[in-house]
Amino acid sequence: MDEWMLRNLACPRDKGSLEFRDDLLTCQAGHAYSVIDGIPVLILEDDHPTHGYLQQSLEQVKRVRAGEKLSAVLRQVRSDDDIDGFVKGELPYTNGTLYFPVQKRLTRYPLPDLRLPASNGERLLDVGCNWGRWTIRAAQKGYYAIGIDPSLDAVMAARRVSRQLGVHAQFVVGDARYLPFADSAFDVVYSYSVLQHFSKANARSALAEMNRVLKESGKVLVQMANKLGVRSFQQQWRRGFTEGEAFEVRYWKPSELIKTFDELFGTTKISADCYFGLGVQGSDADLMPLKYRMVIYASEALRRISKSFMPLVNVADSVFLESIKNNGPHNVSK
Repeated sequence: MDEWMLRNLACPRDKGSLEFRDDLLTCQAGHAYSVIDGIPVLILEDDHPTHGYLQQSLEQVKRVRAGEKLSAVLRQVRSDDDIDGFVKGELPYTNGTLYFPVQKRLTRYPLPDLRLPASNGERLLDVGCNWGRWTIRAAQKGYYAIGIDPSLDAVMAARRVSRQLGVHAQFVVGDARYLPFADSAFDVVYSYSVLQHFSKANARSALAEMNRVLKESGKVLVQMANKLGVRSFQQQWRRGFTEGEAFEVRYWKPSELIKTFDELFGTTKISADCYFGLGVQGSDADLMPLKYRMVIYASEALRRISKSFMPLVNVADSVFLESIKNNGPHNVSK
């Protein structure tokens, strides 16, 4: 943790400042959180979790503090090459089902194109970073990048990969609904393939927290699943058009997404992310078997067309919502 991180970390419960001493971060109200091998673990123990990773991370922290070695507590991953074993195992669960065929055959890290301009040190928070692909890419584009995720295993992997690639990025274990950062700490808040898995109530809570930690005139860029997408419709049909449970994808109408973001952040722009699935990345075409490359090329072609033919955005399976924070009368609190 560097000086800026220490100054801007906050208690996820009451948002008070934290003091670091003896591998603990403590607020004035007495709430204490562990720092494991330099990684702050800022999770509430008494709230209903959005993912089992939250409970798993808390249990891992207890075991470390009870004297177990960190290496014995973390998920054991092996790799026969230069690609981190954790990344290989998690790949289709972070990047999408399209990646199952290359799960064990990666020849490089699938670092995607970040649809943000290059930066000269703007502070960016990646909410739900997992093994760090977006955080690392942001750091490579010049951002002071911090990734947060509920999984201690994932955050440790993210740090390993960033160090392997020679990238300076920082990571925190935490809950998107209770971001452990000071108000207005970030210039940019980014999230991909995360809030679409939350109930809509939890997603709105996380968005309100993202609004809180974003500075005035800062940018938010969030990916969500579109209810009107062709592949999305098929997935909804398969599960009987239910709302979704646990970490299943929740599908929002474009109008519903725009209304939610307008109310929280200000005027919002919606754009296509991809077609024929979620997480389809043009930058990863070279990793895929030929039939999947065709899917990626078709998705990219439609995305480019959608820039000039906006109605096509409405049937994209995955969309981006982009807003510039304007704390006017339209904003609502959590």
